[in-house]
Amino acid sequence: MIESLIQSGELKWEKLTIKRGEYLIQQGQVERHFYFVLEGALRAFAFIGDEEFTIRFACTNSIVAAIPAYFTRKPSELSIQAIRKCTLLKISKTEFEAYFKQSEEKLIAYNDLLKELVASFYEREIDLLTQSPQERIERIRKRSPQVFQEIPHKYIASYLRMSPETLSRLLNS
Repeated sequence: MIESLIQSGELKWEKLTIKRGEYLIQQGQVERHFYFVLEGALRAFAFIGDEEFTIRFACTNSIVAAIPAYFTRKPSELSIQAIRKCTLLKISKTEFEAYFKQSEEKLIAYNDLLKELVASFYEREIDLLTQSPQERIERIRKRSPQVFQEIPHKYIASYLRMSPETLSRLLNS
């Protein structure tokens, strides 16, 4: 859906390149943009106490934003950092949402996009609560096989709520 919107030229996307290790947004900032990853990989993470937890990955051809902060306009509890050099398309929240308010058809498409995001978040939460570590690995391999090619194992382990050593052992068994 987003790909066709980008190709249509109906919106003014700004091209943005960030280096490995740079932040798209840091904890405490307000999210004012929506992004599409043309190339590269990012991770969204949060600190709980003094421990860092990876919440989500964004790879080539995916969307990314600090979603809770995007909707509430409150400071983000997440940071989004480039794992590899990234080329993104960026659009302001105001312009993005104004576009979808132009017609009922566009609003339905926007709602479908949001439903897909919410479903993916809940799917991950259910995985963490109900699946064994090996099952979580298999599920991510099936859902997003590129993750194991593009993301360092230490971040995948954090995302799957296991130690890097456990991930390595399970991958090699």
